[in-house]
Amino acid sequence: MKPLILAGIYFTFLIFSGRTQLAAAQQSVWHDPQVRYLLADMTLGGNTELYRQYGQANDPDSREAIRLWDAGARVANTNDFERKWVPTKYGKDGRAMRIVLRGTQRTIGGEEVLLTSDGQFDASIVRAVLLDLSLGADPKQYAVKRTEDPDVAEALRCWEAGARVINADLFTRRKGSRSSFCYRTTGRPASITRAILNSDLPFSELNIRYFMADIALGGSLEFYRGAAESAHEMNCLEAVRRTEDGYRITNLDQFERKQVDGKTLITHKGDNLRINGMDVKLSSD
Repeated sequence: MKPLILAGIYFTFLIFSGRTQLAAAQQSVWHDPQVRYLLADMTLGGNTELYRQYGQANDPDSREAIRLWDAGARVANTNDFERKWVPTKYGKDGRAMRIVLRGTQRTIGGEEVLLTSDGQFDASIVRAVLLDLSLGADPKQYAVKRTEDPDVAEALRCWEAGARVINADLFTRRKGSRSSFCYRTTGRPASITRAILNSDLPFSELNIRYFMADIALGGSLEFYRGAAESAHEMNCLEAVRRTEDGYRITNLDQFERKQVDGKTLITHKGDNLRINGMDVKLSSD
């Protein structure tokens, strides 16, 4: 059985060629909860080569999952889960493959998955280096440590793959120190665990905002709901949730939905260039 998990972007290209809804998706960094979910699927019998193909097609989550898989990472708590078909009206033959909590039909979250590679690196050091870099430090400053310290080497690998601290404005460096930080507003010593990485999130904010703009300008909400249900596509799921929860796009009048070279795109009014999802401003901002 080929896994349908996280395949929304691919089944869209095959079935809805030329449509906006998932073809516009772009990600620059993996999302750890999704990576863990994919590793659970592979550990429990999913098609590893399928994810390898997705990784080669520039899907960051599949690429990172395969990197860990090839390095020997496996799910440590497999007894908690099972891989099985669950009913959904959007799936082929009314069902979709899921990793669920054993004995139930509840699809698990990737954060529930423990990996044999967990603890390989000191997360506090990795996050501290990434925070320092996100605050403007030159990666070259870590050149020597990269060869001497595997934790620093891992941080630099993550940085080069697109990992960033998304709430870096919360912090500042303590005077005279590049290894410790304080909160910008209070000056009190900061806990590095408060630093949030874009790779910590289960979805891409860029994709969600683009999808929400597409929906608001006439794209099919049911298309996104179907991709979320049938393919465990978290970007689509979050776009549907926010739309139904009443999030408004405050600059919608700047965009239009139109055909460009046979593809439906969301563009700025007056040009034919696909917008960046982060151009979309939400009422929650």
